[in-house]
Amino acid sequence: MVKLTKKSTSSLHNYVLSKVTSNHMKKVIFYSLLVLLCSTVANAQSDSTKFNLTSKRGFYYFPEKGDWALSINATPFLDYFGSFFGDKTYNYSTPSGYSSYEMANTSPSFAFTAQNPGSIYFKYYNKDNRSFRVKLLFGYSTSKDNDGSGEEDPKDVYFSSDALAIGLSVGQEFYRPIKSRIRGYYGYEVGFSSLPFRGRLYDKSRYVTGNVEYKNEADPKTNFTEEGGNTISFNGSGLLGVEWFFAPKISLGGEFGLGFNYQKQLERKFNNDNNKLIVDSGGNRFDFKPHASGDLILHIYF
Repeated sequence: MVKLTKKSTSSLHNYVLSKVTSNHMKKVIFYSLLVLLCSTVANAQSDSTKFNLTSKRGFYYFPEKGDWALSINATPFLDYFGSFFGDKTYNYSTPSGYSSYEMANTSPSFAFTAQNPGSIYFKYYNKDNRSFRVKLLFGYSTSKDNDGSGEEDPKDVYFSSDALAIGLSVGQEFYRPIKSRIRGYYGYEVGFSSLPFRGRLYDKSRYVTGNVEYKNEADPKTNFTEEGGNTISFNGSGLLGVEWFFAPKISLGGEFGLGFNYQKQLERKFNNDNNKLIVDSGGNRFDFKPHASGDLILHIYF
């Protein structure tokens, strides 16, 4: 698009006026509106905020060149309230198919767990309407359930588990104003993640996440461990999102994307004194489809 300067805009306007008569007034109006539209578009290209909004106290609403951003996943609150009204079954994909588990009405929390990992975003604005971003995915869970041995002299009996979900994505965002304190953005990102195994134990006795160990000093033959089965993913996608600034340099946003995702599930192994078994040989999966970030994101700019 050719950028119109004040000089070129004025020349075009004078040219139109010199070539028309009173019988061509409609054409004058048409060309004048066209010039006005072109000038507006040209100016919008150099003004990333368009509205230049400030609060009553004079604080500017939108981030500017040189600003940083810290953003956090606000989805736990949506999950909490949504579980009262909708289906509590959570479905997720694995290379071997789809699995699900029942969600409980737990209180909203920003404690990132392996079952529900959260995302933290860091952004740097190298221009008023452009930023680089890094997204970190993290969740960790550990538990130990002690049982009684049934003997007067207690023996050590417990079932423990631990799981870790991690991920890293990098990308870039480009911003465009929509209306008032609402603006849109588009961009791209590439990244990887490692998610823990979710499913039932080899003996189908319980549903678990991650690696587990059972130990019974009173009956060592029942001891076992079950490990592995992590899903490693590589992805790349284009992004389309929107932000609403409810306060100066503080916004809520969400995004959708379209891209590819390659998943590889590793082997899951069961071990006890008598057996060493591969209980899940894993698999591969490749998708190219639209997706939602899954997040309602709270952005704070400084």
